[in-house]
Amino acid sequence: MDLVENDPRPHHYQFAHKVLAGLAMDLGPRMLDRIPEEGTGAALASLWDDFGGRLPAGERLPSDGLRADLITLGPHRLLVVVLPRPSAAAEAYYTAVVQPGGADHCRYFTLEHAMNPFTGEPYTVLGEWANGSHLNLGTGPAAELSGFLTAVVDLLSESAPANSAVHPTPTGPPAKPERRGLRRLFGR
Repeated sequence: MDLVENDPRPHHYQFAHKVLAGLAMDLGPRMLDRIPEEGTGAALASLWDDFGGRLPAGERLPSDGLRADLITLGPHRLLVVVLPRPSAAAEAYYTAVVQPGGADHCRYFTLEHAMNPFTGEPYTVLGEWANGSHLNLGTGPAAELSGFLTAVVDLLSESAPANSAVHPTPTGPPAKPERRGLRRLFGR
């Protein structure tokens, strides 16, 4: 498979948007119950490598910079994942599996790399996976962990349902939440 320069790398994209998102939905709060015996970093690197082993050799990536932490912010429990540095649109800097204070379910958020198609300027996009759909929550904070965590907590404190929180992107007017697969992202 030939990748266009701006296409997300399959290993990076699918790990953040399919593997971790799927685990968050399947396991829910159990994903946040305990630190694995080998530690979160080793367990995550093993998961990364196992997933990469299913891809063609040319699509596999090293786990450089990959790490995870279980944290508590106010009433919320989070598993925050720092991914290897993104290099293409839709690759994530960070993901968070979040159990909102006392809830029996988890939400899954991403902070993704994006490029303005007109200016070539980089920016970030907040995303959420909910009910099998990838929701674009609008322009995100700078690609720093503290900004991402603040944005996630702000989203959790909003009273509106997750799929109704939409903000304008820098290149167009406000849009309705939408599925955002590779075809939708790249107009194919």
